[in-house]
Amino acid sequence: MIVQKFGGNAMQNYQNRQLVIQRIQQAINTHQKVLVVVSAMGRRGKPYATDTLLDLLPLNNCSIESDLLSACGELISSSVLTTELKAQGVAATLLYGKSAGIITNDTYGNALIKKVDVSSVNQAFKSFHCVIVPGFQGVSESTQNFTTLGRGGSDLTAVVYGHHLNADVVEFYKDVPGIMTSDPSTSDNVELIPFMTYKELEEKIDKPVEVIQKRAATFAALHQVPLHIRSLYLDSEGTFISN
Repeated sequence: MIVQKFGGNAMQNYQNRQLVIQRIQQAINTHQKVLVVVSAMGRRGKPYATDTLLDLLPLNNCSIESDLLSACGELISSSVLTTELKAQGVAATLLYGKSAGIITNDTYGNALIKKVDVSSVNQAFKSFHCVIVPGFQGVSESTQNFTTLGRGGSDLTAVVYGHHLNADVVEFYKDVPGIMTSDPSTSDNVELIPFMTYKELEEKIDKPVEVIQKRAATFAALHQVPLHIRSLYLDSEGTFISN
């Protein structure tokens, strides 16, 4: 089985989500089982983006209320994608909250994962080829409230599941072909890096463009989780990350 992670741009509209569904169907055909982690739809200004939701609050502090509101963006994405997959005949189901199995402390806004219980995920795979989970969130062990895992936390969600499910690879779908030698938005002299070590990835993250969340990269290196950074729009191979 594999894990696939789709970010806000991939989830932001129907046309992009059709590409997401194609990627999921390809994964099912090749790997039989796929766990899909999704981010909230779009960026600030889009109605269901995390920052748009947080702009509704009069105080911008980390709290039970802000984490509950933040979690709604990924819950919306996962609900919509699961429904669209079912409409196209894909055997998919949605797990969230305690059933998704990511248990954290109660540091709202940047919670630490204390344990991961994938028993519900494994049970779901007995009946479904595809399990969808909202990224970026967990449940507090002490209070049972929703918590969030910090900026880019959906990346961490994907890598953590990749480790605990012993996935063949964790795929991250991006707007670029993979990890590039420099930022394509500011440089014309850009090439794809086809293979990287974890150490090289962590050095790349220290640059202004964060390829994936730093906590996710550190976790992947620690647990030797194979990563694949690739384009949602192109069929190119992208960048493979391992030792």
